[in-house]
Amino acid sequence: MSDIENFAVRVREASSRGAVIPCEGEEILELARARGFNDLALIHEEGRTYAYSEQHMTRAYAELAARAGSEDVLHAIAETVRSDSATYPRPTPVSAFCAKPFRFAPEQLETALLQLAAHPKYEDIQLVSASDGSRYLFSSNHLAAAHAASLAEWLSVGRFQNP
Repeated sequence: MSDIENFAVRVREASSRGAVIPCEGEEILELARARGFNDLALIHEEGRTYAYSEQHMTRAYAELAARAGSEDVLHAIAETVRSDSATYPRPTPVSAFCAKPFRFAPEQLETALLQLAAHPKYEDIQLVSASDGSRYLFSSNHLAAAHAASLAEWLSVGRFQNP
């Protein structure tokens, strides 16, 4: 098996498990596509390049997986929240960071939330709670606090009370 085929197999296997593979650059993707591996794609996160297979994951999930692998937990949380607030727009459930692909331990997450609140670089990341106690994060750069609170309430309570 050639290096390119080996690379493609590793990327596909990792993607099937919900992970991305760090890679050096776009040349390997071009070589892989020239050999028929057209499902391979690249994303860039924090100055690094990652490969994934579009057969096994979406670009949005690949971006989450890349952030989840970051050593900078605050950056991973903040960029995910900013992305959700800007793209959808919606607040991000705090509990999402304990699930795949992040899998942060509850203690690690609580520490990160305190650090986010105290760090000027992340002053746009705000916490809001629904009436059932569910906690959400949102970016005040993309969502107004009242809108984020309303969406959090709908996501946690309202949608389950409406047929």
